[in-house]
Amino acid sequence: MDETSTTSPGDKVCDLFRGAREHFASGATLPLEVRLEGLGRLESAVLEQSDAILAALADDLGKPLLEAWLAEVHFVLSEIRLFRRKLRAWAKPRRVSSPFFVWPARSEIRREPFGTVLVAAPWNYPFQLSLGPLVAALAGGNTVVLKPSELAPATAGILEDLVANVFEPGQVSVVVGGAEIGEALLQQDFDFLFYTGGERVGRLYAEAAARRLAPVVLELGGKSPCLIAEDADLDLVARRLVAAKWFNAGQTCIAPDFVLVPETRRGALVARVVAELEKAYGKGVPVDLAAVVNEAHYQRLLGLVSGEVVQVGEDDPVRRILAPRVLPNTDWDDVSMREEIFGPILPVIGYESLEGVLDRLRKRPDPLALYVFSRDHETLEAIAGAVRSGSVCFNDAMKQAVNLNLPFGGVGASGMGRYRGRAGFETFTWTRAVTRRFWVKDPFLTLPPYGKKGEWMRRWMK
Repeated sequence: MDETSTTSPGDKVCDLFRGAREHFASGATLPLEVRLEGLGRLESAVLEQSDAILAALADDLGKPLLEAWLAEVHFVLSEIRLFRRKLRAWAKPRRVSSPFFVWPARSEIRREPFGTVLVAAPWNYPFQLSLGPLVAALAGGNTVVLKPSELAPATAGILEDLVANVFEPGQVSVVVGGAEIGEALLQQDFDFLFYTGGERVGRLYAEAAARRLAPVVLELGGKSPCLIAEDADLDLVARRLVAAKWFNAGQTCIAPDFVLVPETRRGALVARVVAELEKAYGKGVPVDLAAVVNEAHYQRLLGLVSGEVVQVGEDDPVRRILAPRVLPNTDWDDVSMREEIFGPILPVIGYESLEGVLDRLRKRPDPLALYVFSRDHETLEAIAGAVRSGSVCFNDAMKQAVNLNLPFGGVGASGMGRYRGRAGFETFTWTRAVTRRFWVKDPFLTLPPYGKKGEWMRRWMK
């Protein structure tokens, strides 16, 4: 009797890794034309499949069309187009001068691909945060194994089909699955690891990279503060804060996690934020608010709500729509301040002195982003200088992350490494020093016997 053979997750991952490594070893990814052609095919495929991509994002996260298009599809298209315009210039070897004692010579710096790259993506922006690092890795000449989040299965399926139709086997592979697949991936000898997600799993990627002496980029998160100075325009603050905080239902790693406002202005700010929320989402179940990703996260968020709560609208537990909530009298020790919120809940803390609140922030883990609202340039710069963060945005929130000309990444507990645009190309390549000598006489050759050459050089080469 024939026995049906099954492939274990570990075997599947090994096969994908082996295929990716062999494809890189063939040299097929190195020519710039191959990289550019691949990016062009990917751009065309994203455009052709945009309706299916948007439908998958709606299915996984209930994303409103505008949010899904801007933050996922359009963002990815913009980055692909940037790489297609700039890659030749970025990849061109950079000539540098040579010291006189090696003349005649030519020296240059080349950017080389690492090899086979693992990209592990999260669920909150499952399309953008899969293809963003993928595009940079491919532009660098690497092969890629991509693991989308299993918590966004519809988008993972789209990515699997998209990659299979655009790239050769081995150039890019997609593997879908949970913890078992993740563990199997970390057993492979990848040349570079890129992870976006939480700190706990990020440590596992850092440990796996350390065992292999491989570079790793960790895009984590943390509690990004929004600090409002005494002179800030609260009407403008409220509009911009609502637009940023409740985009994707707050499920954004750089979303303002909590607000710090002078105690004398706390009530006024809360009133303005609530008014803006009512205008944006109404008093029933919010229409243009994304869903919480799953029931576990929904219940976790409810558990972070304590004390006085101002709720705008109604919840829909069946569709996991959690109405916006403002916690107007939050204290530093409240449950909402113990972990990253990652949802449509905004704690507001009043402070008495700027120096006192800066001292508090300095003692906390480094956030991914810092937001500061003030009319005074010196105040803005003083606050930015006092608090370490992966990025800073003055008088708005999240705008620093939509500029592909700026690097994106954290510091300390919020991550390590940078990508987006040119920073992504440089992250997924390493600098190789190259010197070329010529077939002429060596005027400065140091070859024994030295005789008095040492004394002569010591006097001359001061």
